[in-house]
Amino acid sequence: MDSASQSAGASRVGTYLRSPTIIITLTLIAVYLIMGAAVGDYANPVATGITNGSLLLQLLMQCDTPFPTLPWTILTTMFLHADILHIAGNLLFLLFFGFVLEEQVTKSQWFQTFFITGIVGSLSFVALDVVSSTVAGFPNALSADCAVGASGAIYGIMGTAVGLKVVILLIFLLGLDLFAGGGTPAHLGGLVAGLILRKYWSLGNKPFRGI
Repeated sequence: MDSASQSAGASRVGTYLRSPTIIITLTLIAVYLIMGAAVGDYANPVATGITNGSLLLQLLMQCDTPFPTLPWTILTTMFLHADILHIAGNLLFLLFFGFVLEEQVTKSQWFQTFFITGIVGSLSFVALDVVSSTVAGFPNALSADCAVGASGAIYGIMGTAVGLKVVILLIFLLGLDLFAGGGTPAHLGGLVAGLILRKYWSLGNKPFRGI
């Protein structure tokens, strides 16, 4: 291989490593592996961590009673996944829609979309817990309602990348379930936030090439 080819190959690798989609994907995988190593179970780290009383998991997982017991978990819980199927499914859609969104917004806007929609998804989960506890009466809301996963952010990425009509079409064609796994408020909250950001980013200086 000549120096020109090596230089071109190195340039492509550098481009991939600067991709926000790749950066977040590798971060999610790294956190999953770290959590698996910490609790001694790579297949079902969250369930095992709960059983073993893992302090690391307790510090990162969002649990509401009805408000978050640790306020920063509305952010950190986005980087946790329950098991291999959970993270594999999320990464599949993150990679696909993440690259689509990269063609339409700046890197800064991409990262903002991920974090804003993910946090909105977490807050939507909190909001449901608050409403449910209010209806039941706060004194009765003693057990924590816990959640993990980046799906709120991923639905946000999806909504920002392709818009509501395409999301609805994909739900029917691919069998995407907005109401899966008890994450309904996070999924819907992230999606709505993504659709709003789609409109907001389109007002910026960079043309928004929607699908």
